[in-house]
Amino acid sequence: MVWLTTGIGGFLAAGVVLVMTIASYRADKPLPKLPLGPPIEAGEWRVVPLSARIATTTPDGRKVRDGQKALVVEMDLTNRTAASSNSFGRLLSLDPSVGKDQPTYMLLRDQDLLWELHPDMTERVAAVWTMPQDAAVPAVLTFAVHTSDYKRRDNLWGMSGWYNPHVLGTLDMPVQASDPA
Repeated sequence: MVWLTTGIGGFLAAGVVLVMTIASYRADKPLPKLPLGPPIEAGEWRVVPLSARIATTTPDGRKVRDGQKALVVEMDLTNRTAASSNSFGRLLSLDPSVGKDQPTYMLLRDQDLLWELHPDMTERVAAVWTMPQDAAVPAVLTFAVHTSDYKRRDNLWGMSGWYNPHVLGTLDMPVQASDPA
């Protein structure tokens, strides 16, 4: 009788855990809308989005290939970590219907590619997506802002770092008119 009671209790407990797990996956919470203007604390990065525009040239002055246009998003970006980093490449993502690729980041001060950003150093940068000339770009674009969590000590190596990447929220940015060709 003890074995039967224990077995039934175990199955009930397992069933409750299964139902709770399935319910937790179904509770999709809408992503918060991030304000345009004030700094956004996105884990390793502090980002202040400034403007978005369609251009025929990249920020370093090179003309975009024929049949294409560039979406240029300017921002102030600060590395909040203790080491130089290039993980800004996954900071912003576009709706896949507008741009599918990862952007190219450019340092506006030097008008060159941004390879990495040093700690506590704010730089004006541009994220550049190229797309076909006939690609429809809405008047207001929605970006997903990605972040990660800081852990003083991770479970495997016992070292500090940024883990558990996830989407912090979405950001709506108006797109300025195309620059003259």
